[in-house]
Amino acid sequence: MKVFVNILAIIVLIATIVAGKIYWDSNTSAAPASQEKSTSDSSESKAVSGGSWESYTSNLPDSIVDKLAQASETGEPMNLMIVGSQAMSKDENSWPMLLKEELDKTYGSSLIDVTVYEYEGMNTLEFVRGNTYEDIVKADPDVLLFEPFLLNDNGVVGIKNTLDNLSVIMSHITKEVDDVVTILQPSQPIYNATNYPKEAKELEVFSKENGYEYVDHWGSWPDYTSEEILEYLSEDQRTLTDKGHKAWSEALINYFVAS
Repeated sequence: MKVFVNILAIIVLIATIVAGKIYWDSNTSAAPASQEKSTSDSSESKAVSGGSWESYTSNLPDSIVDKLAQASETGEPMNLMIVGSQAMSKDENSWPMLLKEELDKTYGSSLIDVTVYEYEGMNTLEFVRGNTYEDIVKADPDVLLFEPFLLNDNGVVGIKNTLDNLSVIMSHITKEVDDVVTILQPSQPIYNATNYPKEAKELEVFSKENGYEYVDHWGSWPDYTSEEILEYLSEDQRTLTDKGHKAWSEALINYFVAS
C-alpha cells in the first residue's frame, strides 16, 4: 500500500511539473504577439492623427510649414485662399480643384481648407478701383495664392502700373490680415508672346524684392514659342484646356506636396 502511495505521489509530481512547463511556454510565446499588436496600434494612431504630414513639406517655406504645424496642434485648418482670373475656373478639372483634391488626399481637410475666388476679365487697376481686395481681407487667409491678372493687364495696364497696383493691393492686405503668407504666380503662358514673358520675369523680381513667395509654373508647360502650347489654351488663349489645367496643377502640387 505504501509503495502504491509513493508511486501515485511521483505521478502527481511529474504531472504538475509538465503542466507548469506547458503553461509557462504558452505565456512566453504569446508575449511577442501582444507586443506586436501594441506597436501596430501605435503606428496606426500616428497615421490617423496626421503625424506624417511633415514628410510632404520639403518644398514649402518655413512660414507655411509653421502654419501647418499650428493647424495640426489646434485642429483649426490652415486657410489657403486662391485668387486669380478667368484662367482658374472652379470646374472639377480646373487647376485649383486638382490642387485641392491633392491637398485633401495628402494633408486632409482638417489641416488645409481651400477657397477659390475667380475674377473673370478683371485687371489690377479694376481690382484697386473697386476695392475688390477687401474680399481677401474679409476672408482672412493664412496663405494667399495670388495670380495678379498679369495676362489681363498685358497690353492694357502695362507692367509698371501692374506692379504699382499690386503694391497697393498687397499693402491693404498685409495691413489688415495678420501674418498672411503670400505666394505670387504669373498667369498662363501664351503662344509666341514678346513682351509678356518679360513681364512675368518682372513679377518674379517684384516678389523676391518684397518678400513674397513665387511659383513659376511655366516650367510645366510646353515652350511658349512652340505650337504645342496651343493645345493647352483656348482659342483666345484667355482660358485653358484640360491639358493647360493639368500642367498648371502639376507645378503647384509639386510645390505643396513634395514626393
